[in-house]
Amino acid sequence: MTWSAVGLAETVPALFVLSAVYGTSHGLVEGAERALVAELAAREGRGRAFGAYNLAVGLAALAASTTFGAVWDRFGSAAAFGGSGAFALLAAAALLARVPRR
Repeated sequence: MTWSAVGLAETVPALFVLSAVYGTSHGLVEGAERALVAELAAREGRGRAFGAYNLAVGLAALAASTTFGAVWDRFGSAAAFGGSGAFALLAAAALLARVPRR
């Protein structure tokens, strides 16, 4: 949600605060993702698992960045950041729907 607010920031201090909040949340999540890869991969296949993980993240980042830039170019920054935030919420909802209930 923070990421979509960056597109609406009207002052430089607001942009810095939102960027710091986003960076903090990203930094907290990235370590957990890598720990999950290490936990799920077999001991002898961890190198391959981390390679596949980084390949998937890199390809997704390339596609997302290209799309983000095209949306920004055609519709402006607010649309690009808003769409990015909307996709993040959609992904979170899809993930919650897949989590088994206890």
